[in-house]
Amino acid sequence: MVQTVAKQIFLRDADGGITPFDTGELQTRLIGSFLATGLREESFMSEEIVLALEYTLLNSPRQEPVFCKSEIDAAVIRLLEGIGFPEVAHVFRRNGHEQIVRIAADEVTVAGLLVSHLGCSAERAAHIAQLVAGAMKQLHIESASPHLLLEMARHYERDLAEEDFLADNTLLPGVPQQTLTRKDIYEILPEAPRKLVDAGVLRINGITTLFPSVRFFFFMKEFARSEKLSFPVTELEIEPLLYNAGKALEEARCAIKKALHHPEELPCCLALPDIFDFLESCAGSAPDQRLAAELASVLTAALDCELYHLAFD
Repeated sequence: MVQTVAKQIFLRDADGGITPFDTGELQTRLIGSFLATGLREESFMSEEIVLALEYTLLNSPRQEPVFCKSEIDAAVIRLLEGIGFPEVAHVFRRNGHEQIVRIAADEVTVAGLLVSHLGCSAERAAHIAQLVAGAMKQLHIESASPHLLLEMARHYERDLAEEDFLADNTLLPGVPQQTLTRKDIYEILPEAPRKLVDAGVLRINGITTLFPSVRFFFFMKEFARSEKLSFPVTELEIEPLLYNAGKALEEARCAIKKALHHPEELPCCLALPDIFDFLESCAGSAPDQRLAAELASVLTAALDCELYHLAFD
């Protein structure tokens, strides 16, 4: 999977180390949680949940995009419960259970935690840390998990958006006044993108309120067949055709925006699920990440917006 966003999210491990946030791993956990509760058909929601969370984290006003795993899990659980899947939230919480690192609950330690994780000034961190440490002292608690201390800090200053952004959806793309099903979208498509849909080349997901976005799925092997290309397919012959197909994607995106009467640009996502299979079986090439990215860039060159998310699987 390739992310086209410049800002990357990082997770702080229990031992203090920092690693990149793996959206694929989180989606796998979510799918497993849906399947464990017998909700196989609803497991498609896993991808939307991950996209919604990723978008929120990337737009956090936190100075550094570094988050605790417990923060990520808590946000996912809130999302699951908020959209009506408490049983999935329960399984997700249970499967994510692990030993929690504890730190001292004194003012100095808590202040350092707030500065690094909430992005607030040293002065504000010291003030909040004093309140948190005082509350912990009254409870006779000398050490606690960083997540608990962060939640207590938010309790004392809920009016700051940077400290409770994970608890709501205010940083998600503006929610449209209406949603669109795949059938709704098909009916408003101009001729060029509709032909791609009819040929099995293009699929466009409906617009939901969980993560309002335009999500294209483009199937390379079907595209080669629809264009009657002979194998092996060369870059020279397919790239002009891909560029023209990209114009059809832009027509579809504009039609969706017009139908929603939505002033903001919705994030645009593209998946090429069979790109590596295409390269191997149709183009006579090894599965090459660089070549896949090059073909994707040709396909998206006509989009009049920045591509938010690109997936090769």
